[in-house]
Amino acid sequence: MKVEISYFPPEKIITVSGPEATYPFGINGEFQYIVEFSCYIDGNYTDAHEEFFCNWMENQDYYPIYSLAEIYDFQQAEYEELFKLQNIEFNYMKGSRKDTFFVKTIIRSPQQFKEYYPYLYGNGSMLNLSLWSLKQDVFRLEEREYESPYHVKKTKKNRTSLVKLKWIANTPIATLTESSTMFWVGYDGDYITAFSNDEHFSTIDSLQKIIPEKVELVTDDYEWE
Repeated sequence: MKVEISYFPPEKIITVSGPEATYPFGINGEFQYIVEFSCYIDGNYTDAHEEFFCNWMENQDYYPIYSLAEIYDFQQAEYEELFKLQNIEFNYMKGSRKDTFFVKTIIRSPQQFKEYYPYLYGNGSMLNLSLWSLKQDVFRLEEREYESPYHVKKTKKNRTSLVKLKWIANTPIATLTESSTMFWVGYDGDYITAFSNDEHFSTIDSLQKIIPEKVELVTDDYEWE
C-alpha cells in the first residue's frame, strides 16, 4: 500500500482562528511538523486511508486517544448508539452554529478507534470538524467574537446603513505541548493532516519507522515558495 504525504512549513500557517486562518480551529503552543496524508494516489481517490490509520493506531502507546468533532443535531442518535455499543466515553458541548454541537470522546482501545474512525472521516468529508490527539486531551472551546467579511444593509428608524454582522460562537482550540501529536480530517476528506512535535515526523524515513510495515510513504512534488 502506498500513501502520499506532503510536508508543510509551520511558519506559513496562520494559527489564530478567523477568516484568514489556515485551519478551522485555533492552535496554541509550538509545533515543529505538519504532515499531510493524502487520500489520493496518482490523482485517484482510494479508501485505503481507513485501513492505514486504523492499523497505525493499533499501537497501545497512543492511548487514550481524545477526539473532538462538530456534528449536526440530526446525527446525534446515530453517534450515541455507536458510543453506547462500543462503550466510548463522550460528552456534548454547544456548537458553533444553531444546528450543531461539539462531541468530545475518550477512545481507550484500538477496537474503539476502528469503530469510530468511519464516523470521524465521514464527518470531516461533510466539512465538519474532526480531530483526534494521541495520549493528551489538547482540545477546549472558547467563546470568540466573529465579524462577517462583507457589509449588509441594516435599517433603523428609517435610516439604512451598511454594517458588518458580529456574533459570538464556540471556537475549538488545540493547545499543543512538546510531546503532542494531533490529526485533523481535511476539507472534503481529501487528506488527513498531522501536527506533531514528535521527531518521528521530521522526515519521511523516520516516519516510515512508526507506521505499519506494509505501507510505503511517497512524497508529492509540491514546493512552498
